[in-house]
Amino acid sequence: MFGLCKKSEGVFKYEYRRQLLASMCITITSFCHGFAFGWLSVILAKLQSPTETELDFVINVEESSWFGGMSSLGGVCGNIVYGGLVDLIGRKASNYCLAVPYIVSWILIYFASSVEYLYVGRFLAGVTGGGTYVIIPIFIGEIAEPKIRGRLISLFSLTLYSGTLCGYIITAHIRYHLIPIVGVVIPLIFVIFQIFFPETPMFLLQRGRDERAKESLKFYRNYKPTTKESATEFEEAFEKLKSDVTSHQANANSVTWHDFCNKRAVIAFGNGLVLMWLNVFCGSYALLYYTSSIFVAARTELHPDTNTIIVGLVQVIGVYTATILVDRFGRRPLLIFSCAATGVGMAIFGLYGYLLTNTSVDLSSVSAWLPLVNVCLIMFVINSGLIPIPFVLLVELMPPKIRAKAAAVCLVLFNIIGFLLMKMFPITLMAFGLYLPMWFFALTSFLGLIYVVVFIKETNGMSLNKIEA
Repeated sequence: MFGLCKKSEGVFKYEYRRQLLASMCITITSFCHGFAFGWLSVILAKLQSPTETELDFVINVEESSWFGGMSSLGGVCGNIVYGGLVDLIGRKASNYCLAVPYIVSWILIYFASSVEYLYVGRFLAGVTGGGTYVIIPIFIGEIAEPKIRGRLISLFSLTLYSGTLCGYIITAHIRYHLIPIVGVVIPLIFVIFQIFFPETPMFLLQRGRDERAKESLKFYRNYKPTTKESATEFEEAFEKLKSDVTSHQANANSVTWHDFCNKRAVIAFGNGLVLMWLNVFCGSYALLYYTSSIFVAARTELHPDTNTIIVGLVQVIGVYTATILVDRFGRRPLLIFSCAATGVGMAIFGLYGYLLTNTSVDLSSVSAWLPLVNVCLIMFVINSGLIPIPFVLLVELMPPKIRAKAAAVCLVLFNIIGFLLMKMFPITLMAFGLYLPMWFFALTSFLGLIYVVVFIKETNGMSLNKIEA
């Protein structure tokens, strides 16, 4: 299978193929996380309706606001717990552990007899989600070569939104108690597939397992010695990797507060915090979690579930576009385009919401199509830049000595502000309508545009060591 089409280019190039397959395997966990996203977006409206809910209780707006919030709180715990496990037991074993809280979450959702079951289920799903944001970028970053690293890390977002789309479709069309069964089966597929992929070479070198590390590097580089020169090149590459790991370990063992306070670290850490803030407050996760509720507020003629599925498809196309372009055109151009276009789209959607609720302007001629088209365009441009690129840059911009700790802090902030947004958005939507939150998202996007232009540097095609320099 790996011997076919040896002259293929890009991520399908012969020597990259196992890196691609391993990345596809590990991102099944992000597909699971996305599936839970999609389920939540569609099920919320059903659980609030006495005629549509299949449970013995109905939830109100205040209770629904905790659904997204509990997921973000779980994400904070996942960042912390798996941030420790990833260096303690390894990348591969940590990823296996992601399946446990996820499966338990669906069991609780299946047997839910009160809203508290759903809260705990969402919290545990968030723990898995928080862990994926820690483990997947590290795993892929350590097995991928610089030329394709951006595209492979972008698979995280691609599978996340593919899972979201599947969650939208399945939740809209099958009964409540069948969905958790699907949710439990998906991670079991991952558990089976990951058996065939070794631990990352960098982690094995950190543990002093040099021979296993060499075999792992051979596997991921798809290395088969054909000449004495190629064997020498591989040995040189392995020794360089070993030297880098030894150097980084020596630095990591002596991390002090000064390492977080020097100019290079402060700039990188500040960029990471701003990128996480921008990732949340551009409106991406509000649209993701509460898609059906937003279309209800927009008073569209199509059924909200139909609109949601269409938007989910556009999300996947947007992330796929970023996956293709991120290593071709670079990180900065995609971020700049995404910030500018998102700001314009959110401003237009906010204007529509203001005219809808605060004036007597007749919008019946555009209400059938404008909200759907506008949200689709917003989600396309967000997912082609603002969603995937910050997580690529989070790995690339941090100095190696503080990379793990600084990235973990940024991800904790990401989930804390995600909690605030998820908790307040449905309440704000109910109180003010569409215009206030949409204009806030537009303002954030325009401010982010200025920040990216001024402060974010290009990292495309550079090794992690060269970026540090």
